Amino acid sequence: MQSRVAPCRRNAPGFHPWPYLCQMAATIGFFLIAMVFSSFCWLLFRLSAGKIPPRTGQQALRMAFRSYTKWMRLTGSLQLEVEGLEALREARGTIFVSNHPALLDAVFLLSHLPPAACVMRANLRRNPALAGGALAAGYVTNDSGPAFVRQGISKIMAGENLLVFPEGTRTLNPPVNRFKNGFALVAARSGAPVRALLIDYRGSHLRKGVSLFAPARIPLHFSIRAGDEFRVLPGESAPDFSRRIEAWFRARLEDRADG
Repeated sequence: MQSRVAPCRRNAPGFHPWPYLCQMAATIGFFLIAMVFSSFCWLLFRLSAGKIPPRTGQQALRMAFRSYTKWMRLTGSLQLEVEGLEALREARGTIFVSNHPALLDAVFLLSHLPPAACVMRANLRRNPALAGGALAAGYVTNDSGPAFVRQGISKIMAGENLLVFPEGTRTLNPPVNRFKNGFALVAARSGAPVRALLIDYRGSHLRKGVSLFAPARIPLHFSIRAGDEFRVLPGESAPDFSRRIEAWFRARLEDRADG
């Protein structure tokens, strides 16, 4: 007889141990798997003298993230609705921009997008659970503005995609934090299209300032959909372009909150 993983049940008011065990299994499992995978990627990268093509590393991370997402769904820890991302599978030289409500946003996005270089904070490149994979995939750091813009343009001109969270960190001031302008500078100087990706998540778990060990309502409900494509208009400055896309996100997220 084939064994099946018992799905986690939705929490009722009060504390229930089984959903909490599922939550902890998903959280701890992510970091343990990430550390093993990161170490493996780091070793391969060093043994190859840094000659692993970034797209190969991005494909490997995409497969790893997709497997983890499927595991969360299998255990009943996650309900994830995805709309319109399959149509983007042939995208090349595109800047994907997304709001950033929760910790695992990049995992869910990169598991469904075509291979892309994620833009991340420099301190995450020193995280043992992320460093090796980020190195092999050629991820970009956003801490130094000019360096990020140069790296971003280089990636776009080489036909790679970029995934950027313009808020710079998880959302602290809903519906979105004020956008930073780095992605807009890359778009303006490279001529790359910018595709908006909208994440709807109304829970509190995985948000900024919330402990990973605080009981959550299980399953977590995430909805991701592809939004409009934007291009820098003639005479439009990078800050104005950034504000235009920020306004688009604010309007959609406020509409969904009202609904």
